[in-house]
Amino acid sequence: MKFKEAVTYDDMLMVPQYSDITSRSDVDISSKLNETFVLQLPIMASPMDTVSEVDMSIAMAKAGGLAVIHRYNTIPEQGDLVHRTASDVHTTLTAAAIGVTGDYLERATTVVALGANVLCVDVAHGHHIMMKNALEQLRNAFGDDIYIIAGNVCTLEGVNNVADWGADAVRCNIGGGSICSTRTVTGHGLPGLQTIFDCARTDRDVKIIADGGIKTSGDIVKA
Repeated sequence: MKFKEAVTYDDMLMVPQYSDITSRSDVDISSKLNETFVLQLPIMASPMDTVSEVDMSIAMAKAGGLAVIHRYNTIPEQGDLVHRTASDVHTTLTAAAIGVTGDYLERATTVVALGANVLCVDVAHGHHIMMKNALEQLRNAFGDDIYIIAGNVCTLEGVNNVADWGADAVRCNIGGGSICSTRTVTGHGLPGLQTIFDCARTDRDVKIIADGGIKTSGDIVKA
């Protein structure tokens, strides 16, 4: 069996250095998803039914971030949440989650028609043949008109493959969130900060989202 050392967010600290910044307003933390979509606040709210619906989506938009409307509902119910979010004056990006089986293509078509311009293909193990098939179907259906986030993965091979299959951004981490039990139930995963170190080595034109395992604002800085 091959073993590898890995680091968690708690294992590391950033070393302070000399700064000539006199005001926090001089600091730009915005992040480009692509040439069109920019997050002034590079934080996304999780596609969980207890987290991201209309109120959270609008609040995140006002703050400059993004919420992903969950998929734990019927297609009409999710479509209504998307429509109510997309018609708000503060919202320029509207994201909705879909899966990789069953009604995912119908769900995607509905939410896009009702205003979603970001799709999040949301599964526990994204480095999988069903993810490949789903991304290919989505690209066939929507071309490059829709921004696609996919995941989750925790390896360099995983992020490379998901990018090659058609994702614009990849959620990187498995099982490190406060609610997610993937590591406990399956015994699979990798410490969150190590995941970012490994996935950041990709040579693909893809954005990496540090997903889960972040407990403090300092962890965001490390990621």
